Amino acid sequence: MSKFKKLLGIFFPMVLCVLLCGCQALFPREHTELIEDGEYKPFNVPRTTMEKLMELVETENVDYIYEVFSPAVRENVEGLYKQIQEFIRFVEENVTAWDFSSGTGKGDRSSGVVTMTRASFYTFNTDSGIYRCDIGDVLKSTVQPDLVGFSDITVYPEELSWEYAPQKPLGIYIVYRVGDQPSDCSIEPTALETLMDFSRTENKDGIYEMFSLTAKRSAEGLQEKAAELSSFLSEQVISWESYTWTQNVEDFNHSAATTREMFFYLHMDNGLYRCDIREVLESTNQADVGISSISIFPALYPGEEPSFEDEVYRGYCTWGRENMGISMFQ
Repeated sequence: MSKFKKLLGIFFPMVLCVLLCGCQALFPREHTELIEDGEYKPFNVPRTTMEKLMELVETENVDYIYEVFSPAVRENVEGLYKQIQEFIRFVEENVTAWDFSSGTGKGDRSSGVVTMTRASFYTFNTDSGIYRCDIGDVLKSTVQPDLVGFSDITVYPEELSWEYAPQKPLGIYIVYRVGDQPSDCSIEPTALETLMDFSRTENKDGIYEMFSLTAKRSAEGLQEKAAELSSFLSEQVISWESYTWTQNVEDFNHSAATTREMFFYLHMDNGLYRCDIREVLESTNQADVGISSISIFPALYPGEEPSFEDEVYRGYCTWGRENMGISMFQ
């Protein structure tokens, strides 16, 4: 019994000491910074990652966010600083609340080589609706340590998940609903506005000439489809409105290019349609400059999410990214 009392006498002071020390000795707290000693140190909990990112946005700490991206991204992504400033502006001006949605992780270990990556998915609430924010990061790479850090942040309207969730360009990529885009961006006149003007005057050659030389060479029957598009727009479209806008510097057809994607709603007697226009504004390959694709198809109404199993609709949405020329699904 005396031995037991001695053990109790030792145990309780130890417990008291642990409690007074905040349990840090036995249960260390998660670190509070994403960068320690100049290196990326990921949080174990994805929600904590966004909490820290929102803190950095609030203080407009562009330099810190820049350092969170991997050395490889910082070296290879043109205009990363500007992208970060754009992300900060979007959050400050549009996001009213956020939440963690889900995440996935992947680890590969082979012959002593270890690579660990993670994708974390969040939602942003805005006045125009819900956006998705996907963050990809490399947690560990024993072969290419310069990859460790954030690799990508993609922000897009939730209903456009099919188009943009699979796309993970390095750096920051934001797809705006029109009205949420930066106030200093230029979207007028839109390509659709020019197309409508050409259609009213039956200028089919004008529509054809809007396409890049690369598209003219690649798309079969483009002149005939330009005439068909002209008739469709002039005879069936009652009104139209801009839906989304995004403009980025990226690799296009193996060249550095400034690209723009705009989606529009077309109102017609037989319902709502969507018109997707993808174009290259500037490029190191001048042949790529111009419209690359126009696709028109029956649309879901604003805010309505497509069924994940609807492969036909998925094909409509992605045709313009994977092909050049004109496609009209009616």
